[in-house]
Amino acid sequence: MIWRTARQDGILALAVVVALAGFFTNHSAIMGLGLFFAILWWIAAWVARRTLQDLSVTSALTEDVCEIGAHVTAEMVVVNPLPWPILDVEWKFALPREITTVEGAHALAGKLWVGARQRVRILMQLSSESRGRYRIGPGSLVFRDPLSWNELIREDHDLTYLTVFPRRYPIPASLASWCADLGDHKGRPWDTVDPLRVVGVRPYQPGDSIRRLAPYASARLRRPMVKEWERVQDRSLEILLHPKTTDHHWEGIDRITLEDTVSIAAGVVQWALENKTPVGLQGSGSMPGHIHGFTVGHESRGDLTAMLTALAWLQPSGTMDEDLVEVLHKTLQRLTPQSLVVFVSPYWPEALDILAGRRRVRLVHLSTGPIIPETPNWVLAHYHWQEGGWLHV
Repeated sequence: MIWRTARQDGILALAVVVALAGFFTNHSAIMGLGLFFAILWWIAAWVARRTLQDLSVTSALTEDVCEIGAHVTAEMVVVNPLPWPILDVEWKFALPREITTVEGAHALAGKLWVGARQRVRILMQLSSESRGRYRIGPGSLVFRDPLSWNELIREDHDLTYLTVFPRRYPIPASLASWCADLGDHKGRPWDTVDPLRVVGVRPYQPGDSIRRLAPYASARLRRPMVKEWERVQDRSLEILLHPKTTDHHWEGIDRITLEDTVSIAAGVVQWALENKTPVGLQGSGSMPGHIHGFTVGHESRGDLTAMLTALAWLQPSGTMDEDLVEVLHKTLQRLTPQSLVVFVSPYWPEALDILAGRRRVRLVHLSTGPIIPETPNWVLAHYHWQEGGWLHV
């Protein structure tokens, strides 16, 4: 918070001149008038200092995330605990050009009077037609003391961020059938075990991990017993996003193709989570905190809000092709047999050819843009989003 006061010091100078003139001319009335204005100026300055000290101003958004076209309420509360009013308050909050009010304005502004010991609440409706992460603020307040001799200016540099989720496009009908066998399946002897699935106990054998000890069964049978865990095969859906829209980064960004690409990925994420399908999300590009690609953490892999937030914040970068190689290596570490990789991008990069040597890894390419990219024969299927529908290539 930055507080600043603009005082009318000319009134004090005039009062001093009048008082001195009355003193030297021996006119007590003139001198009293000057002293009266000096005292009045001191009272106004004291009121201004108290107002700056005790006035409470808070601003916030009722929700920090919303859908495209939805309305979010911006709230500002001014509390005056003092026994005098605050006159002619002018307030304003800056908005990015993608955020508008219901009236279509790109700034929150207005005037109000705050009475003595009064609480004023200002509500404004905001909306956006573009996904992204937007900064609301900074804001400022301009008000005066009851005599209007001191102008009080408060500059509020506390920033509030609003995340607008992307649109979600429907997925191809056949993609749902390929996802039907995803999830946890009974594994084979070489598959990993799930420590949360205990199928029984058996006597301890040399080489067993101490973490597998079953304390209650060991105490009851009076000999070391270990837990038998079920072996599972985790067949997950991995979404790999590559938001490259032009051949070279210096050619700029095709915004329509970019938004379609993100909306396709968002549609797959939402469909998977609504159908209880384990899904992971990673991609090239940049977002706050992740400059060279991103991967949604394991703890958020079932969180629709976390994944849509990552897609809302995503922006292309000039190093996307190099970042894709690094992201792809991280994806390969999580792939299991029969995993399904959904690659969402207007282009087909050569870096993906490394998946051709992975046994039993299935890949579906979902593309968009004015040109249909060519994909190799080992790709399971290729669908292209065009004119609001899917084209099976």
